[in-house]
Amino acid sequence: MLSDITITNEQINSLPLLVGIMEEMGIRELIDQHVTPHGHWQGTSVGTTLTIWLSHLLLERDHRLVMVRDWAADRAQTINALLDITLRDTDCTDDRLANLLTMLGDPTTQATLDAAFLQHWLRVYHLPTETVRLDSTSVSVYHDAVDADGLLQFGHSKDHRPDLRQFKAMLASLDPLGLPIACHPVAGQRADDGLYVPAYTAAVKALGTAAVLVVGDSKMGALATRGQIVAGGSCYLCAYRPPSATDEIAGWIEQALTRAEQWQTLDVLDETTGELVPVAVLDVWTREQRWVDTATQQGTRWTERVLVVRSQQQQDGLRRRREEALMRVTARLEALRQPPKQGRKRYRMAAELTDVVDEVIAAAGLTGVVQADVREAILSNGTASWTVGCIWVDVAAWQALIARLGWHLYVSNTTEAQYSAATLVGTYRQQAVQERGFARLKTRNLQIRPVYLRDEQRIAGLLWLLVLALRVLVLTEQRLRARLEEREEGITGLNPASRTQVTVRPTTERVLAAFGNITLTTIDGAGLKHRHVSPLNRTQQHILDLLNLPADLYDRLAESEPNSVLHLRE
Repeated sequence: MLSDITITNEQINSLPLLVGIMEEMGIRELIDQHVTPHGHWQGTSVGTTLTIWLSHLLLERDHRLVMVRDWAADRAQTINALLDITLRDTDCTDDRLANLLTMLGDPTTQATLDAAFLQHWLRVYHLPTETVRLDSTSVSVYHDAVDADGLLQFGHSKDHRPDLRQFKAMLASLDPLGLPIACHPVAGQRADDGLYVPAYTAAVKALGTAAVLVVGDSKMGALATRGQIVAGGSCYLCAYRPPSATDEIAGWIEQALTRAEQWQTLDVLDETTGELVPVAVLDVWTREQRWVDTATQQGTRWTERVLVVRSQQQQDGLRRRREEALMRVTARLEALRQPPKQGRKRYRMAAELTDVVDEVIAAAGLTGVVQADVREAILSNGTASWTVGCIWVDVAAWQALIARLGWHLYVSNTTEAQYSAATLVGTYRQQAVQERGFARLKTRNLQIRPVYLRDEQRIAGLLWLLVLALRVLVLTEQRLRARLEEREEGITGLNPASRTQVTVRPTTERVLAAFGNITLTTIDGAGLKHRHVSPLNRTQQHILDLLNLPADLYDRLAESEPNSVLHLRE
């Protein structure tokens, strides 16, 4: 009887792909090895529960605990087949996920998992480990007043919301991939300066070696931070811009300007023309440094290279801004050349007009560059009025101003044999990769804001979980791009605006989106049980091949008794 037949549809889309990726990464296995739940934990293992939740996070971009249960129930057949489990209705409840966050929020557990994941991925994917980048971001929350010693505090907001409490996330990542290897939540009022050494220590522990180049921004430039990195056996590269060294830095720039014949040039390849284009010039010199550990009174000495670098792009941008300011100042001074009339102020004293002229020029930052004199004019009624006479630009002063634009300073304890100066500057300029990771974490993809949790250990666990999701995105992207480069080919069908467009740099987000509208249909009843999965197109098949996943990963879900998990690593 047709009335005895039940037809169910599950919208599976990229779920099998994502589970296959995470199984390949060993996430479920390593979580189960290193996270021990309390004795009352039943049903799916911690690693299995986390895999389901991670899939929800990456596909739905929603970290609310209450949303996972229904989402998993709607895909129960697919999840059971992929993970070889029998999903219970209570396996993904918000209480259970909250307990999982409590376990993940433990700092010792996080450090253990960070090291386990990284060591596994280094063995499997042969990732570069020479460079570690450290940086922090802030995450604003809408919570009320909390413990004065707690995680959520007012502080300098990188979200431009000083009216909201926040916590900070200090991230250590592998360059040039931007792969997070350690992440620490810290109180929102903490200054960034003191966060670099703990992050460095955690990164070295996870890597299992101190033979790395540690890269950071100017907040890593404190002598104590640099000294501890050197004492730890590592190299460092950071921007140097301490507030107390303004005169010192200005002197170094003046010194560089007198040594133009010794400048080195940093060239990059223009992918459009195939030509090498100069992007910066460098003046390099060395100095001796010494730091004393206040705890042990042991001193550390090293030779430090100072890189005084002028960015051509930034100099050009600042030059345009100065030129625009020059035009505005000139227009303002031209207005002061006009004789007085109704609605136009009359200056009766030379000193009064001179003060106005000086203020206009100074406000534009062009003191000494723009010059103007004032002249007295006798009006028809016999009274005197002062106006601006001649306006001119001191060409030498203008050229000197432009020559001092766009300079940056970097310091490093590396030798020329280890890293050339141009290589160091090129390495530092990869900062955008980690900033992209922060953007994924906070806005476009993982949506850490708003935070609905109150318990601070669970907030720490949520941050770690979202950073794990970020690792999945980054590592998958790296694998795809490396495989395309190895094969010297591209992939089509990822851009919804142009399905024929070829790219050699696909993003994980676009890849996941390419598996849309795939349905698992089950017909059950009257002695009949049949499953059908929407066929994959060429782009989807290409993606499975690039990731070394079984070509029939989706087709296996249509088998009478599918068991996909045992074959995901074939």
